[in-house]
Amino acid sequence: MAFWYALAFRAAAVLPPWLRRLVARVIAWGYFVINRTQRRGVFANLRVMQPNLPWTRRLSLAVRTFQQAALNLVDFFSLPSTADDDIRKLAINFDELPRQLHDIAGGRPFCLVTGHYGHWELAGAMLGLAGYRVHAIALPQTSEALQLLYETLRTRFGVLAHDIRSGLRDILRNLPEGDVPAIVSDRDYTGSGEQVVFFGRPVSFPRGAAMICFRKGLVGIPAFLVRQQDGRFRLELGSAIRPETDNEHLWIRQFVVEFARQYEAVARKDSTQFLNFYAYWEDARA
Repeated sequence: MAFWYALAFRAAAVLPPWLRRLVARVIAWGYFVINRTQRRGVFANLRVMQPNLPWTRRLSLAVRTFQQAALNLVDFFSLPSTADDDIRKLAINFDELPRQLHDIAGGRPFCLVTGHYGHWELAGAMLGLAGYRVHAIALPQTSEALQLLYETLRTRFGVLAHDIRSGLRDILRNLPEGDVPAIVSDRDYTGSGEQVVFFGRPVSFPRGAAMICFRKGLVGIPAFLVRQQDGRFRLELGSAIRPETDNEHLWIRQFVVEFARQYEAVARKDSTQFLNFYAYWEDARA
């Protein structure tokens, strides 16, 4: 796998942007056709998110979902060969981010909370380029060589990725002042999450980001890097989440419910950027 990733990074460095995007779409089409399991998962999710669409329209959205994921991969593989200034230009509101984040948080320290929606890996790079040292929680890669590729890339942008098996504990124990946790919070890997209503159905969201915010005194800000029609991105920022209670259990519950509400509002605008390639509402319950 590391060999193919290295080859993809090399190809992304030499191919012109239009050809990279064309290759991504062709691969997405092929993957849509041959990967029956993920195709069925995407259709199942679209039936929940867009229940009243005719089958032909849902088919179009399913193909576009695979294309969104492929384009995200192309963007990721292009990062090592892309200059910092060009990465900044990918976000149409990049220059506004520090002021927007400061205003939403009311000048307080904050934690960014996101989901498997849009381009979360590129979002970390952009936050690093905006001057933030970012802490994320991530699954370890399947090989040491592949893990090194990811770590080298994240180090360039000041992103510290904590292993999912100990990441929450690490951040709670040691979060330097001024650093920003950025937590993907829509998959409950442990089965101990908070049951919420998301697109009208019950699902379990993890409590980790809420726990970090409560114990570290951080303001939660929902944030999603959303691809625009011209291929660039906008970092969609939600409203501050800071429940008014001293009870930790209730505080966490209110935080997760509010994040799910704001996440749903963003995802309703474009269901093709909801990049969960399995039957999310069937498999993500507590």
